[in-house]
Amino acid sequence: MDISSYNLDFHKHILSKWAASRAASQSKGFKFSVELGSKLLLFGKKGSQASDQEFIDYIKQIENFNSQDDYDSWHHQTIVNMTSYTDELKQLLDKHNKSFNNYTYGIAAKILNCYLKVFFLESFGNQKFADFIHPPVDAILLKALRKEDKKLFNFKNSVFTNIGVLKIPTWTRINENEYKEIIKLMKEFLSIKGQNGLWKIEFFWIGHQ
Repeated sequence: MDISSYNLDFHKHILSKWAASRAASQSKGFKFSVELGSKLLLFGKKGSQASDQEFIDYIKQIENFNSQDDYDSWHHQTIVNMTSYTDELKQLLDKHNKSFNNYTYGIAAKILNCYLKVFFLESFGNQKFADFIHPPVDAILLKALRKEDKKLFNFKNSVFTNIGVLKIPTWTRINENEYKEIIKLMKEFLSIKGQNGLWKIEFFWIGHQ
């Protein structure tokens, strides 16, 4: 690639990969570099490392989604692609001295969610598809939501098996079922508040303060 081929999508892609990798590398058992985070993200297209352009084309599919279900299905498959055990993924993790057992659904989801948040930032509030994008799930957001509505966000459902000392799910260890239940509770909360767009739940994220 030369400078004449450098366009806005690639510009956003580079920033989004960096931001996602920095934000998601918070687990004591699975801290990783921007280089590794970027490569893990690229597995999302097909379960093996795609090129940057292939991944950009892949994520831009969501611009055509007309329902939350369409997005949720795409999101889940992308996480499955990112986390399914393959020789290629194992070799990548081994190269960076990381254990596959510490690479969770929750970590992969945060990489993807942070990436999409940055890449599609200008679309929130003015493009329908952006309303479907999941917010990054972390302790700051979950703690604030529990404080806001302890009845809804009590996390006492039997699906939650990774509850930490703050009485909230430990996002770096959550599995598929826990993640989906968290998103379900967020949707319910926003519906009660009469709000559209999952991104609005980040009103309660105070990590910037």
